[in-house]
Amino acid sequence: MKQYEEETNLKAYILLDSSNSMNYKSKGLSKFEYGCYLAASLAYLMIRQQDSVGLVVFDEVIRELVPPKSTATHLKVILEHLEGAKVGRQTNLSQTFHDLAERVRRRGLIIVISDLLADPPEVLRGLKHFRHRKHEVIVFHLLDHEELTFPFTRMTVFRDLETNEKMPVDPNSIRQEYLQSIREFLKEYKQGCYESKIDYLNVDTSVPFDLCLTSYLAKRQKVR
Repeated sequence: MKQYEEETNLKAYILLDSSNSMNYKSKGLSKFEYGCYLAASLAYLMIRQQDSVGLVVFDEVIRELVPPKSTATHLKVILEHLEGAKVGRQTNLSQTFHDLAERVRRRGLIIVISDLLADPPEVLRGLKHFRHRKHEVIVFHLLDHEELTFPFTRMTVFRDLETNEKMPVDPNSIRQEYLQSIREFLKEYKQGCYESKIDYLNVDTSVPFDLCLTSYLAKRQKVR
């Protein structure tokens, strides 16, 4: 019976991006804060369903790695790590995904929570590595509402949160080009994930969590 339960219960890892770009917010929660709440909610749901869940917090390297367990006390451990997590440095999504794909041997569910602000082909190769290892993968692609709509109208100084580089820009002169670029950026991830049978959800952080959780629950039913 123990062996049967161990083999049938889902084992999942929640991968939370803590790079500096996740610290952006226009109002309300930053992408990182939203990601922490989403990770906590997912962990609660999985442990309630007696699934094992682990947590990985990363930027350019892995900052926290909590191995999967399914006990009620384990949820408290995950919540404590999330509460103490901070945004860090630049990101290295692709390398982190490749490293974890080699380390996580047993087939399970990989949940990625990130703004994916890196070279899409490289990131997609890292995600495909999980699929090559027979993992199911869900990607929650978090972006702030302003990143999606670019509502700026006055001369603005934009700062790269990862490199700290600053640049004064007239938003009106680049709005159409920016919006076209963000559409192509999202389309590349959506198409790449579809081709690799990865569940992809673009999340506007102004949207309540319930839509994200509904997507997870649908995927969970599919895995079962």
